[in-house]
Amino acid sequence: MDQRAILNHEFTVAAYTVTWVIQLAYLGFLAIKWRAEKRNAESRNRNRR
Repeated sequence: MDQRAILNHEFTVAAYTVTWVIQLAYLGFLAIKWRAEKRNAESRNRNRR
């Protein structure tokens, strides 16, 4: 493989890695927000009783 092909491959791998990291971080963020909303909803339901 020539130098250009190796560099192109490395950039492609880096781009996919960054994309997966961003997506997984966003998924974790949504999970944390969902858990907090669920906890707040349960708390509101207990306070109504």
